[in-house]
Amino acid sequence: MQLQYLVAFEASARHASFKAAAEELHITASAVGQQIKSLENHLGLDLFFRKTRQITLTLAGESYYKVAVNTLSHFDQGLEEFSERFYSSTLKISMSPYVAHEVVIPRLHEFQSDYPNLTLIIETSMEIQDLTGTDLDCSIRCGVPPWDHCDAVLISEMKSNLVASKEYLDGNPIVNISDLEGQSIIHFRDNGRDWQAAREAFKFTPGKEIFLNDYPSSLKAAEQGLGIAMGFFPVLNGSVNNGTLQPLFPNHIPTGMSYYFVFKGNAVKQKNYELLCGWLQDIFPTL
Repeated sequence: MQLQYLVAFEASARHASFKAAAEELHITASAVGQQIKSLENHLGLDLFFRKTRQITLTLAGESYYKVAVNTLSHFDQGLEEFSERFYSSTLKISMSPYVAHEVVIPRLHEFQSDYPNLTLIIETSMEIQDLTGTDLDCSIRCGVPPWDHCDAVLISEMKSNLVASKEYLDGNPIVNISDLEGQSIIHFRDNGRDWQAAREAFKFTPGKEIFLNDYPSSLKAAEQGLGIAMGFFPVLNGSVNNGTLQPLFPNHIPTGMSYYFVFKGNAVKQKNYELLCGWLQDIFPTL
Protein backbone atom coordinates (compact mmCIF):
# COMPACT_ATOMS: atom_id res chain seq x y z
CA MET A 1 0.00 0.00 0.00
CA GLN A 2 2.88 2.38 0.76
CA LEU A 3 4.34 1.86 -2.72
CA GLN A 4 0.94 2.51 -4.27
CA TYR A 5 0.81 6.07 -2.91
CA LEU A 6 4.51 7.05 -3.08
CA VAL A 7 4.19 8.99 -6.35
CA ALA A 8 1.34 11.15 -5.04
CA PHE A 9 3.16 11.73 -1.75
CA GLU A 10 6.49 12.63 -3.38
CA ALA A 11 4.87 15.06 -5.81
CA SER A 12 2.80 16.71 -3.04
CA ALA A 13 5.84 17.11 -0.81
CA ARG A 14 8.00 18.49 -3.61
CA HIS A 15 5.37 21.06 -4.66
CA ALA A 16 4.04 21.67 -1.12
CA SER A 17 0.63 21.48 -2.77
CA PHE A 18 -1.95 18.78 -3.46
CA LYS A 19 -3.26 20.84 -6.38
CA ALA A 20 0.12 21.18 -8.07
CA ALA A 21 0.79 17.48 -7.54
CA ALA A 22 -2.59 16.68 -9.10
CA GLU A 23 -1.80 18.79 -12.16
CA GLU A 24 1.53 17.00 -12.61
CA LEU A 25 -0.07 13.57 -12.24
CA HIS A 26 -3.15 14.44 -14.33
CA ILE A 27 -5.62 13.51 -11.59
CA THR A 28 -7.85 15.59 -9.30
CA ALA A 29 -6.60 17.30 -6.16
CA SER A 30 -9.20 15.41 -4.12
CA ALA A 31 -7.80 12.09 -5.48
CA VAL A 32 -4.31 13.11 -4.35
CA GLY A 33 -5.64 14.11 -0.95
CA GLN A 34 -7.43 10.78 -0.56
CA GLN A 35 -4.26 8.85 -1.46
CA ILE A 36 -2.21 10.82 1.08
CA LYS A 37 -4.83 10.25 3.76
CA SER A 38 -4.88 6.52 3.03
CA LEU A 39 -1.08 6.45 3.30
CA GLU A 40 -1.18 8.31 6.64
CA ASN A 41 -3.82 5.92 7.98
CA HIS A 42 -1.66 2.97 6.94
CA LEU A 43 1.43 4.43 8.63
CA GLY A 44 -0.47 5.73 11.65
CA LEU A 45 1.35 9.05 11.27
CA ASP A 46 0.56 12.51 9.94
CA LEU A 47 2.87 13.37 7.03
CA PHE A 48 1.62 16.92 6.38
CA PHE A 49 0.51 19.94 8.36
CA ARG A 50 -2.58 21.12 6.50
CA LYS A 51 -3.33 24.81 6.39
CA THR A 52 -5.92 26.67 4.33
CA ARG A 53 -3.72 27.34 1.32
CA GLN A 54 -0.56 25.48 2.18
CA ILE A 55 0.74 22.09 3.25
CA THR A 56 4.09 21.45 4.95
CA LEU A 57 5.81 18.25 5.94
CA THR A 58 5.77 17.06 9.52
CA LEU A 59 8.95 15.65 11.05
CA ALA A 60 7.74 12.16 10.09
CA GLY A 61 6.86 13.48 6.63
CA GLU A 62 10.37 14.87 6.11
CA SER A 63 11.90 11.52 7.00
CA TYR A 64 9.42 9.60 4.87
CA TYR A 65 10.07 11.93 1.92
CA LYS A 66 13.69 10.76 1.86
CA VAL A 67 12.45 7.18 1.73
CA ALA A 68 10.07 8.04 -1.13
CA VAL A 69 12.70 9.84 -3.21
CA ASN A 70 15.22 7.05 -2.73
CA THR A 71 12.69 4.33 -3.54
CA LEU A 72 11.33 6.03 -6.66
CA SER A 73 14.86 6.79 -7.89
CA HIS A 74 15.88 3.14 -7.60
CA PHE A 75 12.63 2.05 -9.21
CA ASP A 76 13.14 4.38 -12.20
CA GLN A 77 16.71 3.21 -12.67
CA GLY A 78 15.73 -0.43 -12.40
CA LEU A 79 12.80 0.05 -14.78
CA GLU A 80 15.10 1.72 -17.32
CA GLU A 81 17.52 -1.21 -17.15
CA PHE A 82 14.64 -3.69 -17.36
CA SER A 83 13.12 -1.93 -20.36
CA GLU A 84 16.48 -1.74 -22.12
CA ARG A 85 16.90 -5.49 -21.74
CA PHE A 86 13.40 -6.70 -22.52
CA TYR A 87 11.65 -3.98 -24.53
CA SER A 88 14.28 -1.93 -26.32
CA SER A 89 15.16 -2.09 -30.01
CA THR A 90 18.63 -3.39 -29.12
CA LEU A 91 19.66 -6.98 -29.79
CA LYS A 92 22.86 -8.39 -28.31
CA ILE A 93 24.14 -11.33 -30.34
CA SER A 94 27.02 -13.74 -29.76
CA MET A 95 29.03 -15.44 -32.50
CA SER A 96 32.50 -16.77 -33.19
CA PRO A 97 35.13 -14.18 -34.15
CA TYR A 98 35.57 -15.84 -37.55
CA VAL A 99 31.86 -15.63 -38.44
CA ALA A 100 31.79 -12.02 -37.24
CA HIS A 101 34.83 -10.97 -39.26
CA GLU A 102 34.13 -12.93 -42.43
CA VAL A 103 30.35 -12.67 -42.74
CA VAL A 104 28.56 -10.25 -40.43
CA ILE A 105 30.80 -7.21 -39.97
CA PRO A 106 31.56 -6.71 -43.71
CA ARG A 107 27.80 -6.44 -44.32
CA LEU A 108 26.83 -4.68 -41.09
CA HIS A 109 26.44 -1.32 -42.84
CA GLU A 110 23.65 -2.87 -44.91
CA PHE A 111 21.83 -3.97 -41.77
CA GLN A 112 22.13 -0.48 -40.29
CA SER A 113 20.79 1.01 -43.52
CA ASP A 114 17.86 -1.41 -43.79
CA TYR A 115 16.92 -1.27 -40.08
CA PRO A 116 18.07 2.13 -38.70
CA ASN A 117 15.90 1.80 -35.58
CA LEU A 118 17.33 -1.60 -34.59
CA THR A 119 20.68 -1.59 -32.80
CA LEU A 120 22.86 -4.70 -33.04
CA ILE A 121 25.52 -5.36 -30.40
CA ILE A 122 27.97 -8.09 -31.45
CA GLU A 123 29.86 -10.12 -28.85
CA THR A 124 32.48 -12.54 -30.14
CA SER A 125 33.70 -15.65 -28.35
CA MET A 126 35.26 -18.97 -29.24
CA GLU A 127 33.12 -20.56 -26.54
CA ILE A 128 29.41 -21.26 -26.83
CA GLN A 129 27.75 -18.54 -24.76
CA ASP A 130 24.82 -19.52 -22.56
CA LEU A 131 21.85 -17.27 -23.39
CA THR A 132 19.85 -18.06 -20.28
CA GLY A 133 20.75 -15.96 -17.29
CA THR A 134 22.77 -13.46 -19.36
CA ASP A 135 22.05 -10.20 -21.18
CA LEU A 136 22.53 -11.92 -24.55
CA ASP A 137 19.43 -12.06 -26.72
CA CYS A 138 20.60 -14.43 -29.43
CA SER A 139 23.56 -16.12 -31.09
CA ILE A 140 24.84 -17.75 -34.26
CA ARG A 141 25.80 -21.34 -33.54
CA CYS A 142 27.16 -24.18 -35.60
CA GLY A 143 26.04 -27.67 -34.74
CA VAL A 144 22.80 -29.50 -34.15
CA PRO A 145 20.01 -28.03 -31.96
CA PRO A 146 18.55 -27.81 -29.36
CA TRP A 147 20.57 -25.44 -27.15
CA ASP A 148 19.72 -23.93 -23.75
CA HIS A 149 15.99 -24.58 -24.19
CA CYS A 150 16.06 -21.79 -26.80
CA ASP A 151 14.50 -21.58 -30.25
CA ALA A 152 16.73 -22.21 -33.28
CA VAL A 153 16.16 -21.31 -36.94
CA LEU A 154 18.36 -22.68 -39.74
CA ILE A 155 20.59 -20.09 -41.40
CA SER A 156 22.72 -22.25 -43.67
CA GLU A 157 24.00 -25.81 -43.97
CA MET A 158 27.70 -26.25 -43.27
CA LYS A 159 29.89 -28.25 -45.66
CA SER A 160 33.62 -28.88 -45.81
CA ASN A 161 36.45 -29.12 -48.32
CA LEU A 162 40.22 -29.18 -48.24
CA VAL A 163 41.77 -25.83 -49.12
CA ALA A 164 45.23 -24.48 -49.89
CA SER A 165 46.84 -21.42 -51.41
CA LYS A 166 47.46 -21.15 -55.15
CA GLU A 167 51.19 -20.99 -54.47
CA TYR A 168 51.13 -24.25 -52.54
CA LEU A 169 49.07 -26.04 -55.21
CA ASP A 170 51.31 -24.75 -57.97
CA GLY A 171 54.25 -26.42 -56.26
CA ASN A 172 52.27 -29.45 -55.11
CA PRO A 173 49.65 -30.17 -57.78
CA ILE A 174 46.74 -32.32 -56.64
CA VAL A 175 44.76 -33.86 -59.48
CA ASN A 176 43.60 -37.10 -57.88
CA ILE A 177 42.91 -38.17 -54.32
CA SER A 178 46.07 -40.25 -54.45
CA ASP A 179 48.03 -37.01 -54.78
CA LEU A 180 47.24 -36.27 -51.13
CA GLU A 181 49.87 -38.80 -50.12
CA GLY A 182 52.77 -37.06 -48.43
CA GLN A 183 51.20 -33.58 -48.52
CA SER A 184 51.64 -31.13 -45.63
CA ILE A 185 48.45 -30.78 -43.59
CA ILE A 186 47.46 -28.11 -41.09
CA HIS A 187 45.48 -29.02 -37.96
CA PHE A 188 43.24 -26.58 -36.09
CA ARG A 189 43.18 -28.85 -33.03
CA ASP A 190 46.28 -30.00 -31.25
CA ASN A 191 44.90 -33.54 -30.77
CA GLY A 192 44.89 -34.19 -34.51
CA ARG A 193 41.33 -35.52 -34.57
CA ASP A 194 40.13 -32.83 -36.97
CA TRP A 195 41.73 -34.71 -39.88
CA GLN A 196 40.83 -38.21 -38.73
CA ALA A 197 37.73 -38.63 -40.91
CA ALA A 198 39.47 -37.19 -43.99
CA ARG A 199 42.49 -39.47 -43.59
CA GLU A 200 40.25 -42.52 -43.21
CA ALA A 201 38.09 -41.52 -46.21
CA PHE A 202 40.94 -40.66 -48.57
CA LYS A 203 43.37 -43.27 -47.18
CA PHE A 204 46.54 -41.24 -47.30
CA THR A 205 49.53 -40.66 -45.08
CA PRO A 206 50.47 -37.01 -44.66
CA GLY A 207 53.98 -35.68 -44.79
CA LYS A 208 54.62 -32.71 -42.54
CA GLU A 209 51.90 -31.89 -39.99
CA ILE A 210 51.41 -28.44 -38.46
CA PHE A 211 49.35 -28.24 -35.25
CA LEU A 212 47.51 -25.05 -34.31
CA ASN A 213 44.90 -24.57 -31.63
CA ASP A 214 42.18 -22.67 -33.52
CA TYR A 215 40.50 -22.66 -36.91
CA PRO A 216 41.38 -19.09 -38.07
CA SER A 217 45.07 -19.77 -37.43
CA SER A 218 44.95 -22.90 -39.57
CA LEU A 219 43.47 -20.93 -42.45
CA LYS A 220 46.08 -18.21 -42.07
CA ALA A 221 48.80 -20.87 -42.24
CA ALA A 222 47.21 -22.26 -45.41
CA GLU A 223 47.12 -18.76 -46.93
CA GLN A 224 50.87 -18.54 -46.29
CA GLY A 225 51.42 -21.70 -48.34
CA LEU A 226 52.34 -23.94 -45.42
CA GLY A 227 50.03 -26.78 -46.42
CA ILE A 228 46.46 -27.98 -46.78
CA ALA A 229 43.78 -26.97 -44.27
CA MET A 230 40.22 -28.05 -43.57
CA GLY A 231 37.77 -25.41 -44.77
CA PHE A 232 34.13 -24.97 -43.79
CA PHE A 233 31.60 -23.42 -46.12
CA PRO A 234 29.75 -21.16 -46.80
CA VAL A 235 31.67 -18.93 -44.36
CA LEU A 236 34.90 -19.55 -46.29
CA ASN A 237 33.39 -18.49 -49.62
CA GLY A 238 34.88 -15.01 -49.29
CA SER A 239 38.44 -16.34 -49.14
CA VAL A 240 37.78 -18.56 -52.15
CA ASN A 241 36.14 -15.77 -54.15
CA ASN A 242 39.05 -13.40 -53.62
CA GLY A 243 41.58 -16.09 -54.51
CA THR A 244 43.22 -16.32 -51.08
CA LEU A 245 42.43 -20.03 -50.84
CA GLN A 246 41.38 -22.67 -53.34
CA PRO A 247 39.25 -25.76 -52.68
CA LEU A 248 40.88 -29.04 -53.71
CA PHE A 249 37.69 -30.76 -54.83
CA PRO A 250 34.81 -29.44 -56.97
CA ASN A 251 32.08 -30.47 -54.54
CA HIS A 252 31.87 -29.63 -50.85
CA ILE A 253 31.14 -32.47 -48.42
CA PRO A 254 28.19 -32.29 -45.94
CA THR A 255 29.34 -32.18 -42.33
CA GLY A 256 26.00 -33.05 -40.73
CA MET A 257 25.99 -29.67 -39.00
CA SER A 258 24.52 -26.28 -39.87
CA TYR A 259 24.60 -22.64 -38.81
CA TYR A 260 21.60 -21.65 -36.71
CA PHE A 261 20.13 -18.43 -35.34
CA VAL A 262 19.43 -19.21 -31.68
CA PHE A 263 17.32 -16.88 -29.53
CA LYS A 264 15.60 -16.62 -26.16
CA GLY A 265 11.83 -16.49 -25.97
CA ASN A 266 10.69 -12.87 -25.80
CA ALA A 267 7.38 -11.95 -27.40
CA VAL A 268 8.24 -8.24 -27.37
CA LYS A 269 11.46 -8.81 -29.34
CA GLN A 270 10.07 -11.51 -31.64
CA LYS A 271 9.67 -9.14 -34.60
CA ASN A 272 13.27 -7.97 -34.24
CA TYR A 273 14.42 -11.57 -34.02
CA GLU A 274 12.65 -12.30 -37.30
CA LEU A 275 14.24 -9.28 -39.01
CA LEU A 276 17.73 -10.21 -37.86
CA CYS A 277 17.31 -13.88 -38.71
CA GLY A 278 16.03 -13.07 -42.21
CA TRP A 279 18.97 -10.75 -42.80
CA LEU A 280 21.45 -13.41 -41.69
CA GLN A 281 19.84 -15.95 -44.02
CA ASP A 282 20.28 -13.47 -46.87
CA ILE A 283 23.91 -12.56 -46.23
CA PHE A 284 25.33 -16.01 -45.55
CA PRO A 285 26.88 -16.97 -48.89
CA THR A 286 25.00 -19.64 -50.79
CA LEU A 287 26.64 -23.00 -51.28
